[in-house]
Amino acid sequence: MKDERFYRTIADRFIALRGAPFALSPADISLIAEWEGAGIPLETVLEGIEESFSLRPGRGHVPGKIRALSFSRRAVERAFERYRERMVGGDRPSLESAAGRKIKSARAAVEAFLARHASEFGSVRPYFEAALLHLSAGKPDAEALERLDEKIEAALLAGDRTPGSETVRLKKIRKLHRVPYVSLFYY
Repeated sequence: MKDERFYRTIADRFIALRGAPFALSPADISLIAEWEGAGIPLETVLEGIEESFSLRPGRGHVPGKIRALSFSRRAVERAFERYRERMVGGDRPSLESAAGRKIKSARAAVEAFLARHASEFGSVRPYFEAALLHLSAGKPDAEALERLDEKIEAALLAGDRTPGSETVRLKKIRKLHRVPYVSLFYY
C-alpha cells in the first residue's frame, strides 16, 4: 500500500455508495493496488465507481446488492480511458515551451549579470548586450550565442593572469563573478 489516502478514499466512497457497512476483501484491496500501479488518478477511480453505481438500469442506489469493488472495474477503466484522451499531449511539455523556458532563463541571467556589473567587465559587456538582443528576438540564433560565449571566454582569459589551465581559470572566474553563459545549451 503506497498511498494510504488513495486506498482509504476509494474504500470510503465505495462503502458510502454501497449503503451498507462493509470491509474491503483482499481481492478489493488488490484491485485498488492495480489501479494505483496503473497510475489511475484518484479522481478518475472515484468517477468510475460513481458511474458504476449510477448506471445500474432501473435499480438506482439499492443498498446491499453490490458485494465487491470489482463491480466498478469496467467503469473505472472507461473513466481512465476518457482521462487519457483528455490528457493527450498534456503531460509532456512542448518543445516550444521548453525552448521558451531556456530563453527566459538565459535572458534573466544575462540581465542580472549586466545589472550587477554595470561598470566592471567592460571587455565583455558588448558581448552580453549582443546576447541580450539575440535572446530578446523571437527565435534566437543558437550558433551566434555560442560564438558570443567563445568571445566572452577569450575576453575573460585575456584579463586574467592566474596560473593554471584555461578551463580551470575560466571556471574560477565564472564562479567568482557569477558570469553566466549566453548559449542556450547551458540552460
